[in-house]
Amino acid sequence: MLRKLAWAGVPAMLGVVLLAGPAQAAVIWTADAAAGGFPFGNSNCNRPGSIKVVSDPAHGKVWQYSKPKGDPRCESHGIKVGGRKYKFANNKTYYLGWWMNLSSAVDNNANFQWKSYGHHIQNFPLVLKMRAGMLTLLNRQPHGQTFYPWAVPFAAHTWHHIVLGIHTSDQIRGGWVEVYYDGVQQAFSDGTKRWACRSWDSYNDPKWGVYGADRTAVTNLVDDLKVGSTYAEVA
Repeated sequence: MLRKLAWAGVPAMLGVVLLAGPAQAAVIWTADAAAGGFPFGNSNCNRPGSIKVVSDPAHGKVWQYSKPKGDPRCESHGIKVGGRKYKFANNKTYYLGWWMNLSSAVDNNANFQWKSYGHHIQNFPLVLKMRAGMLTLLNRQPHGQTFYPWAVPFAAHTWHHIVLGIHTSDQIRGGWVEVYYDGVQQAFSDGTKRWACRSWDSYNDPKWGVYGADRTAVTNLVDDLKVGSTYAEVA
C-alpha cells in the first residue's frame, strides 16, 4: 500500500508517518535516591526524625524515613517536577509505584496517604497502613464511611513492591483504585480489581513515610518511587 501511494506521487515520508506507532507517555516523576536533591514537595518530618538517603544491602541508595518514638509522623508531602510542586488533577488516571521496607509491623495510621487539601470532605480518601500485622488499604468516603477493601500479611524488614492506580473523581463512585503487590494485581473484598470510590477533593497529594505508631520508633525504607499515567511506566 505504501508503495502504491509513492507511485501516486504521495511523498515517501508519509509512509514513515503511517508506520509510526502512537506516542508513548513519559513517566511523570521519579525519585532516585542516588541522584541527589530532594524531589518531594516538602518535608513533614521534625527533628530528631529525618528523611535522608542511606545504603541498603539489597537496593543500594534508598530513602529512609525515621520516625522517633513519641513523634506522630515523618512523611514527605507531594512531588516536584521541573523544580516545581506538581499539581495532580481531577478526572485523571495516575499510577504510583515504589518499594517499601518497614522496621516494625506495629499498627500505624499510614505508610502512604493520598491526602486531601484545601476545602475537602474526605481528608484522606486512600491510605496504606499497618493493621493487625496486615498491610491494609483504607478508603475514606464522605459522611465518615470507612472501608478496608484489601489487606495482605506484611512482615518487618522485608522488601515489597507496591503500585497504586488511582483514577481521580469527586463523584461518590466515579473514581477507582487498583492495587498491585509484588507484580500481581490484587482483588478487593467485593471481588473486583478496581475499587470504585470518591478519590478527589479540592486537590490531593501523595505522602510517603510513617504516620502514627506514636509509642514506637519506626523506619520506612522506600526505593524506586515513580508516578506515571500507566502501570507499565511504574512497574
